[in-house]
Amino acid sequence: MIPSLFISHGSPNTILYDNTTKETLNNLTKNFKDPKYIVIVSAHWSTRSLEIISPSANKIMYDFYGFEKELYEYKYDIKSDLTYTNKVLNTLKIFDIKLSNKDSFDHGVWTVLSMMYKKLEIPVINISLPLGYSAEKLFLLGQTLKSLRGESLLIFSGSITHNLYDLYPSLDAPVKKYAYTFNEKIKQILKTGDKEQLLDYESIEYFKQNHPTKEHFLPLLIALGTSKSYKAKSFNNKIVYSNLSMQSFIFED
Repeated sequence: MIPSLFISHGSPNTILYDNTTKETLNNLTKNFKDPKYIVIVSAHWSTRSLEIISPSANKIMYDFYGFEKELYEYKYDIKSDLTYTNKVLNTLKIFDIKLSNKDSFDHGVWTVLSMMYKKLEIPVINISLPLGYSAEKLFLLGQTLKSLRGESLLIFSGSITHNLYDLYPSLDAPVKKYAYTFNEKIKQILKTGDKEQLLDYESIEYFKQNHPTKEHFLPLLIALGTSKSYKAKSFNNKIVYSNLSMQSFIFED
């Protein structure tokens, strides 16, 4: 069975420079067989109910501002697929999933995949993050997606911490206590597989300070549902810009 991943995607310009995040994500793909297709949820495509990207999608979105010119000129070949779109639609039919006319991939998708695969020859099926779902229903969505792990790689792209209002503009700035404490708490929860505590995420100390809005944390709840033991191994456990966690997780069972 192919692992499922929660990836803290960080700043989009991470892809432009040599760094440990790029190296770590590229090396990660060497640890499991190539999937037939990739199913990915990004915090940057939030909807009320559940949607799936058009099977004709083959473009990338530069859905950010204020970055280097090179980032807006970055090219990455990526495409969806009709056959696998239909398979995911059928798998998720109990959620009344809808086919979207969205035909391009946001940066929570393509920046992550470009660091994992220099040349991507695997179809990508992007499903939305349904903000209307409770924590329990997001978990159930993950449990339903788990059946696809025999041939697909499941990726959930978000961030363990995401308070952009309180960033310090230096990669190696001193880490703020609220970010460090919360980051370590999530790591411990997933090390022990404490499902109930994670689903009650808003009661975890410093949650609101790390997530003024919660869309970057919610993909982790779907990822949790794709595991049997609810345990995950942490990798890329670092915090940049004083409070932005790059900590990511791999669910192997």
